[in-house]
Amino acid sequence: MRYSRIAQALQEISQVPRSRKVDLAAGLLSEIEPASDILCPVVRLLLGELWPPWEGREMGIGPEALMTALAEVSDQDLPSLRERCSDMGMVAEAALGHKGQHSLFREPLEALSVYERLRRISTMSGKESEQRKNALLRGLFLEATPLEGKYIARTALRNMQAGIGHTTIIVALSHSLHCDQEKIRSAYSRMPDLGRIAGMAQSQKLERVAFLPKVPTRFMLFHRSDPLVPGCFLPKYPGLRVQVHKIKKEVLIFTSQLRNITFALNGISRQLGEIESDFVADADLIGYHDSGIKRKDICSQAEMLRYINRRRLSRKSAIHPSLLAYDLIALQGEDICSMPYQDRRKRLLSILGEPKAMPFQGISPAQEDVLMDKDAVDEYLCRAGIAGARALLERDLQAPYRPGIVSERDFIIRAEHDLTALIVRTSWGRDKKEKLPTRYYVALKRGEELVPVGWVWRGLPKIDQLTLSNGLRSLVIDEDESGADVNAQVVLNLKIRGAHKSKAKYIILEPVIKGFRLNASLDDADDLECLEKICR
Repeated sequence: MRYSRIAQALQEISQVPRSRKVDLAAGLLSEIEPASDILCPVVRLLLGELWPPWEGREMGIGPEALMTALAEVSDQDLPSLRERCSDMGMVAEAALGHKGQHSLFREPLEALSVYERLRRISTMSGKESEQRKNALLRGLFLEATPLEGKYIARTALRNMQAGIGHTTIIVALSHSLHCDQEKIRSAYSRMPDLGRIAGMAQSQKLERVAFLPKVPTRFMLFHRSDPLVPGCFLPKYPGLRVQVHKIKKEVLIFTSQLRNITFALNGISRQLGEIESDFVADADLIGYHDSGIKRKDICSQAEMLRYINRRRLSRKSAIHPSLLAYDLIALQGEDICSMPYQDRRKRLLSILGEPKAMPFQGISPAQEDVLMDKDAVDEYLCRAGIAGARALLERDLQAPYRPGIVSERDFIIRAEHDLTALIVRTSWGRDKKEKLPTRYYVALKRGEELVPVGWVWRGLPKIDQLTLSNGLRSLVIDEDESGADVNAQVVLNLKIRGAHKSKAKYIILEPVIKGFRLNASLDDADDLECLEKICR
């Protein structure tokens, strides 16, 4: 398949309503020959994900590297172009419209060639790696048309801006391969690499997809709900949800985004390596402040993110990380997701022992309590809140663990409300010359449209504000003196105290930003119905 066909499809997909994106993606995938091995690379090129997130690869390419490569190919004034176009894809497209040099033996770019050359960039390190990366990029841009260059640049930066996500690709694969959508979704939940899943669906081998040690499954999700009593409750503390794989002496720890963070947790990994059994556990990575007193406060989620992203891992930190295990996914290499929760819990305790008093070191099962009535739940939530918990997790004793699926029988119980919303506009701070956004206008989804629900601004540390500002800069659609409208591709994780509705307008109360994620889509935002329930 020619790469121009993929670039054309991405351009068309980026310009149509969400309801038509599946048809365009399915149309492209249907053009691939049944016996071809190109399906996996094509799916990965559409998503801009050239390898699974747990592989730990980095492209190591930024806007400046792209500018350097383009400068050797184009005779355009690139600094001026970049001032006018904040998106490097558009810069590349404009630059390649006026090439200063041309390939002597130009042949159309093949999709597989683009895929393999971009993947090769991620393997380059050490002395002169920047020059070698530049040579590969320059070669690609030399052979590319302007439209191809646009999506090569966006793929290198992992920012496709086509509004196409995993859900769209799963439906498109189902249509193009005439394969049951739920089978694809189930296989993807156990092995979250849509490129490989597409290849297995094409060869009718989805039934062979199974739990693999050292490869993270997708996490089971939980709805927010009122407590069902009597019930089994576990406290949930601020932190990062992780999946722990202990296989022989090797330990791997993955985030909910399937990113491998083992390198940042050497101390915990060494302790886990001493446990006799092999297992895979669903856990929370929590941290304690070293305040020099007996009671140690639990770190916020933002603090734990900064802890695992710290640049100098050898430098001593004031945060002491620990793992709180909530569930067991596999034991001794055997998938036990289908077992009832109470049986998985017994096996969890058999390998990790009884819950430890907090604060603790290493790993411990979460404390579990059976509560008989609503008043007992309220009292427990209050006591857990004083100890630093933010919610309770209610478990059904007979329920299985369902990777990648929202549980219908297990719930999160909160005094506050969580909301995931997309940024649609920013407001400038006092220094209008710098144009740094300090407030964010957020929206929730209702069908295919976004409905604004209010302004948010509190909660983000300054370092995260700068990261978010840089991410939003490339998404600006239109700006004026007060702020800018942006493409809805950044989600904020919010805590709110409530909400009300006045006529057709929604207002969220006391919102606090707890985190954010770039490269998001409409699928990542909560439905407006969530806010309707809070209003009611």
